[in-house]
Amino acid sequence: MTDHTTSPNGATVKDKPDTAAEPIVELKGAGKAYGNVRALHTVDLAVYPSQVTCVLGDNGAGKSTLIKIISGLHQHTEGEFLIDGQAVHLSTPREALDKGIATVYQDLATVPLMPVWRNFFLGSEMTKGPWPVRRLDIAKMKATADQELRNMGIILDDLDQPIGTLSGGQRQSVAIARAVYFGARVLILDEPTAALGVKQSG
Repeated sequence: MTDHTTSPNGATVKDKPDTAAEPIVELKGAGKAYGNVRALHTVDLAVYPSQVTCVLGDNGAGKSTLIKIISGLHQHTEGEFLIDGQAVHLSTPREALDKGIATVYQDLATVPLMPVWRNFFLGSEMTKGPWPVRRLDIAKMKATADQELRNMGIILDDLDQPIGTLSGGQRQSVAIARAVYFGARVLILDEPTAALGVKQSG
């Protein structure tokens, strides 16, 4: 049996199975106000290991605000936000990632003209050599990116090709593999079919 939680904003969340373990992420009566405007109100949500949770709602229901709170872009102004049972206030996406929460947005946060391997390590490049003349460890980054993509079922002949030449699904797989490689325990997909074609998403 699966519980269903509905916030006053109209967003519906498919919640936990009765026999699930303790949640990784949990919101209790969480809300977000921007001055006098209440974007999110009294949301209860629990995200469990090895479970897919779908957030549904009309435009303006607060789905994006909810994602931004969990991903560290915004802070909640009411209720509780817990990770592994501990109350938190995340200030940045880096704090969220440090706690194992990563978000793949619909624009996939990639640089179209950069090679696949550069996009995989964008902002977290591997280096080698003594300080202060450390340089990029290109061979290691290519090998790591290739292995992680193969683990996702994506086999590319040339990791030097611009990521913009890949299909939407391939770019999304790169973004997901990147998040998992850097330690994501909770992976949030914002509009997950936006990067796919009509055939793939239908």
